[in-house]
Amino acid sequence: MAKKTIFVVEDQAAVREGIIECLNREADLCVGGEAEDLQTALNAIAAAHPDLVLTDLQLKSSCGLQLIRELRRSYPKLPIVAMTMFDPVGCERKAIAAGASGFAVKQEGPKKIIEAIRSALQN
Repeated sequence: MAKKTIFVVEDQAAVREGIIECLNREADLCVGGEAEDLQTALNAIAAAHPDLVLTDLQLKSSCGLQLIRELRRSYPKLPIVAMTMFDPVGCERKAIAAGASGFAVKQEGPKKIIEAIRSALQN
């Protein structure tokens, strides 16, 4: 079975590296790219053609919701999982309305993020 390629968008380097390490340990997943802001992500995703994008909603120089909207316009079938540490209920509603396929709360740990990724990939 081929591994599914995940593109990670997270502005905090330590968090991004931790997520990448966890994803790369999974037998069915691998990270095929990473970015810390909207424009870098859009350019890199166009070149990488990932199976799924995992994005934080709170980015330093941009908004994860805007990234989701732009990805949804350009890649209507691309699964997108949004994640946050802030106001999970309100953020989840906004992320789904913007076009996210799934949602995860960072504080719940890597297992929940991976579950959200697998769920989004199956749908």
